[in-house]
Amino acid sequence: MKKTLFTLVPVACAIALCALAFIGCNKQESPAGNSKVVSATTNSFQEVTSHLDPGGDFYLYLGTQQWLDGLSGKISGWRGLFTSLPDLDDEKRANIGKGFDIVTRLVKQSGVEDVSGFGMSAIQIEPGLYHSKSFLHHYPNRGNGFLWKLGGQKPHALKALDMLPAETGMAVFSDLDLPLLWSVVKEQAGESGFPQANQFLDSFPAMFEHATGLKWDQTLNSLGGEFGIVLTLDDSKSITVPMPNRETVQIPAPGLMIAAKVKDETIFNRLDSLMSKASQNVEREDQPGLKMRSMPFPMPLPIRLHPTIALSGGYLFVSSSDDLVRDVVATMNGKKPGLKSTAEFKRLAKGIPENGNAFSFLSQRFGGTVVKIQRQIFLMNGKTQPARKRWLETFVNTNRATVAFSVAANTDEGWLTVENGNRNPGPMLVASVIAAPIGLMSAIAIPNFVKARQTAQKNACINNLRRIEGAKQQWALEHNMPEASIPTESDLLPYLRAMPTCPAGGHYTIGAVNEKPTCSIPDHKLPE
Repeated sequence: MKKTLFTLVPVACAIALCALAFIGCNKQESPAGNSKVVSATTNSFQEVTSHLDPGGDFYLYLGTQQWLDGLSGKISGWRGLFTSLPDLDDEKRANIGKGFDIVTRLVKQSGVEDVSGFGMSAIQIEPGLYHSKSFLHHYPNRGNGFLWKLGGQKPHALKALDMLPAETGMAVFSDLDLPLLWSVVKEQAGESGFPQANQFLDSFPAMFEHATGLKWDQTLNSLGGEFGIVLTLDDSKSITVPMPNRETVQIPAPGLMIAAKVKDETIFNRLDSLMSKASQNVEREDQPGLKMRSMPFPMPLPIRLHPTIALSGGYLFVSSSDDLVRDVVATMNGKKPGLKSTAEFKRLAKGIPENGNAFSFLSQRFGGTVVKIQRQIFLMNGKTQPARKRWLETFVNTNRATVAFSVAANTDEGWLTVENGNRNPGPMLVASVIAAPIGLMSAIAIPNFVKARQTAQKNACINNLRRIEGAKQQWALEHNMPEASIPTESDLLPYLRAMPTCPAGGHYTIGAVNEKPTCSIPDHKLPE
């Protein structure tokens, strides 16, 4: 808990101070007059803010150069503090040293030390629509660490957008260099000094081959470095979703697809073989530009479920149905209007870069469906008072559903993310700064409150057991009952007035006269 306290408080305070410091960033004069204050340290303010939009609702710059420069050396310098702790044997001291070596090496090789600043801006471009930017900066000729490369190294045309159907409710696509990630993990494990980690990674390719039937290196080399997930919601069809209170809610028929850019048919052919072994009812389709295998689902469901794999346009698709694959392929080939043709996307795409390394899209259809389900869950208790229901509805209003389209790009100076959406990031960030101390205090207070409450309930329950025991002994004495006799609740009521109940919901067993009464909660018991 102390570790959490010392970690969260400085971060929350730093963000809060930065936000407050830039509230008046548009003012050009200092309180003393026209004198201009000049920073005594080098910072990336000009470089970061040149990518942001001034004059909007929110503007933030956070310089990190002084914090992160030489961070690996500072971490390494803390080694002696921990290895000199008393009561450490040689093995523990050696493991602590290895741990510091790992962290120091990761920080140095990752490129974290190259981060020189971070900035955000938001400006309302029309009612209910905000254009926001965030920029994680490094100076030119820096940013050579693996963290700057794992998500793609050069922005490119976002071709995945061209295959999204018009019914797309949510889509997220991103570059990911898995071969680079694997090489980093292997290298760090090999240099860690922990033989177990190195042995596991050496054996992992064999385990992968045994589980999948694919060669690990061949699989890595077959991937094209881009992955995505798509959720469609068809308003022309609806399904009934059962709720915990036996009520139902109607939502647009969903479809789910995972996509991966591939260089060859290695993974598709293996999945094809596995499907053929699993079922003889696999539907096959081989056309120019499309290979598809679909397996009908025998159980009756409210949606059409045909697990499908397909290969088209350099992408491998794993989909909930062949219909979704056909829609994607038709959209990709220009035979069907897709997401980019919809009025909602055109509105959200204004001023958003066409090239990048990742994008995400959340539609009103998706947000509204999520809010609809949330409302049903929040309000499903029929005993909820009307005033409370109205209050809960303010949190699950469909107008509050998040709608956004964003593109992130790895530029020569760092990662730039541009987004259009219905949420202003400024108040959201300020709210998170306010919520952090509250959450911290709650994390401290709530467990203590729960513990105190449990202790009080336990003490009250033990007192109830004493009362039951006293009543039982008095009943046996007055009626001259043998020790093996077991009284009923009605037998004890004259001595108790009312049968006590466990405040924690436990169940009492009265037992025989020569036995102590018990509670079903294990630690609620009379002392021996």
